[in-house]
Amino acid sequence: QNNAGCPNANLSAGTFANWQGYTGTYANPAATFGIVNGRHTIISAQGIDPNTCGGLPMIPPGSTSSARLGNSSTGRQAEKLSYTIPNVTSSNALFIYKYAVVFQDPTHTAIDQPRFEIKVYDSTNQIIDPTCGQYSVVSNSTIPGFQTCSTSLSASPIRYKNWTTVGLNLTPYIGRGSITIEFATGDCD
Repeated sequence: QNNAGCPNANLSAGTFANWQGYTGTYANPAATFGIVNGRHTIISAQGIDPNTCGGLPMIPPGSTSSARLGNSSTGRQAEKLSYTIPNVTSSNALFIYKYAVVFQDPTHTAIDQPRFEIKVYDSTNQIIDPTCGQYSVVSNSTIPGFQTCSTSLSASPIRYKNWTTVGLNLTPYIGRGSITIEFATGDCD
């Protein structure tokens, strides 16, 4: 979304300006600092994700860009992107973001399955809200809100969640320091 006072939070510059990228493995997704092409990807042309049987647009409705974390490679890879609002003010106290998730669903134990996480924390590294300040999901056949697709692109079923919009009320944090939002993905372990 276009959040006032949050330059390029919506990736409209077509770059990762003001974003921090990390790569690593399942156990440590932030082992290495830096944006890695192919693992952190700006999507600026609308299309349909080929892994979702025609079900998921690559860019959310009303937006001009999105970021894709991850790739189709194996090897226990993990990626993270974070965005920090240095100072919460009345102009950026309503922070809106959109996310979608696409997983393969191999037959591993839950701890070894692909995963996706969102965390929103304050300047003391505390999650700002236990309900809206974090989201964690692991691939399986019964995830609420996910759809299933079988495609020739994957030997395993695909589980995906369409674009979801989240609004965070940051009013309690006005004048109290920074807020960071973090998105992380992990392959199977």
